[in-house]
Amino acid sequence: MFFGIILSFSVFSQTKEELKKQKSNIEKEINYTTNLLNKTEANKIKSLSYLRVLEKQISNKESLLNALNIEISLLIKQIRKTERTITETQKSIIDEQKELVLLKSEYAKMIYACFKEQGNRNDLMFIISAEDFNQAYKRIVYLKQYASFRKNQINKIIESQKKLSVKEGVLINKNNQLILESASKMNLIDEKKQELNSIADTQQEKQELVKKLSKSEKVFKKQLNDKQKRAEALDNEIRKIITEEIRKARDEAEKKNKGFALTPEAMALSSEFNNNKGKLPWPLEKGVIIQGYGKQNHTVFYGIETFNNGIDIVTDVNMDIRAVFDGTVSRIFFIKGEGKAILLNHGEYFSVYSGLKEVSVKVGDKLLAKEKLGIVFTQEIEGKTELHFEIWKGYDKQDPSKWLFKAY
Repeated sequence: MFFGIILSFSVFSQTKEELKKQKSNIEKEINYTTNLLNKTEANKIKSLSYLRVLEKQISNKESLLNALNIEISLLIKQIRKTERTITETQKSIIDEQKELVLLKSEYAKMIYACFKEQGNRNDLMFIISAEDFNQAYKRIVYLKQYASFRKNQINKIIESQKKLSVKEGVLINKNNQLILESASKMNLIDEKKQELNSIADTQQEKQELVKKLSKSEKVFKKQLNDKQKRAEALDNEIRKIITEEIRKARDEAEKKNKGFALTPEAMALSSEFNNNKGKLPWPLEKGVIIQGYGKQNHTVFYGIETFNNGIDIVTDVNMDIRAVFDGTVSRIFFIKGEGKAILLNHGEYFSVYSGLKEVSVKVGDKLLAKEKLGIVFTQEIEGKTELHFEIWKGYDKQDPSKWLFKAY
């Protein structure tokens, strides 16, 4: 499972469960980058890779702090809502209690009046003493209505008592909920304070490291120049291979007298690859993107810009590298200082994996998504274990972050 996720927290409509999941992913990546930093700490004074992981750590902690702020805001809203519900319930209980007192008072008066009246008359005699049959019938109806009224009064009192009991139970539950939410809010505020301190410490470490690294400007500029040369060599090699692949596809199409460069199989594969944009598995089971695609300012030296043809993913030592999609191994080649590289053909698309110390496949092999390609290379001097990954569509470079699952 991958942790390389930069989250956007601008929307407050997200559910608590979604927020918890996002927080969990950020915390996993923070733990993973912390582990990587601990492993490379001995080389941190001379390692730009360590600095990039450190910057990723700061970014993740800021994202976590952002998530905590949103969670606190959502919790404050929930607390206010609970407080309003408690106030409304309390008011409703008071109204219900008043109504119950009134009902009991009316019933008591009715019983007292009935008791006084019964002392002077008997219901049967009351009916018999009627002057005629019509009057007797009316007296029977009156007595039935009176009995029904008394019964209704009793039912009203019982029903009001039940309602009151339910509302009192709701009030108790809401009060308990308010206590829990308030305690949760305080815990989140404590977490926020700790995270603020943690970010400050990490930023301080970054500033000190940048200061030390900047003293070795000549060394690092030479390293940067060497890396750019290696990137150019990789770029040239990829273009040569792609040119050869396109030529072979055209030759094959011409032999079959077809009017298109790609075979139907290759076209179908290209279409599938394109349909999986944003869904492709990562080329490593675990890792963190420490350098994205495109133009970016140098981490240490002001005014220096670099261009990355793909993305750089830092990972654990001896981690397996895997294919991101079904394809064919077009070429296996070597880039000095970077280890071995593999180019996979996916029809119109190509994926490039640079930085392998061992290769598990050979040219011409047909692979499935997530099939092992080899083992990642670790540079002993810097102590960094890093994979460089690219995606091409014909001769055009693509941003791999937009193709891999949740890598944006």
